[in-house]
Amino acid sequence: MRAIALVILGVCVIPTFGQTVSDVERRYGKSVSVYSVSDHIWMTPDYSADGQVCRMRLYPRRLGEKTDYLISQLLFPELNEVLNEMVPPHLRGSKKDGFGQTSLGGGTAWTTYVYENVTFSFIFSYKLDPDVWKKAEAKVLTGPDPEGLPVRRKTPPSRDDFAASQNSQTEIVTLSWNHRPCPVR
Repeated sequence: MRAIALVILGVCVIPTFGQTVSDVERRYGKSVSVYSVSDHIWMTPDYSADGQVCRMRLYPRRLGEKTDYLISQLLFPELNEVLNEMVPPHLRGSKKDGFGQTSLGGGTAWTTYVYENVTFSFIFSYKLDPDVWKKAEAKVLTGPDPEGLPVRRKTPPSRDDFAASQNSQTEIVTLSWNHRPCPVR
């Protein structure tokens, strides 16, 4: 009986000690490239069919060489610097309609900054107060037909375009090149 228990234990334990790259990839898939783009930010790229970056995801760096970071949000000044380095304002193209609009759904919010050449999506989680509707006052908007509203003057791209997201506690930023489609997985 003792011999059978040792054989069973040996069969169960051996794979955890003798794992090779092929064992790990067979079980979990190919590894993903992750780059440390600043002290607190990691980036994972996706590539188009011709090998150019088509999308980058930025998220909080959780592990350092000598430190573990417990932050779950991207630090805005550092994030803004990284984004301006990755795609300087003069390469983004003109701002498009809906620039800086935020959408909500299922506890997630995303603010999208669409330019001619690239799109930045700032993603963060939120929680609504369940009594928010009780505290809110009904408002009726009146005014001219939307067709009669003045056209919003488009401003050129700048280093401060993401200032509206400064206090949003952004957790992930996706940067997509609009004219470089990423392959469908």
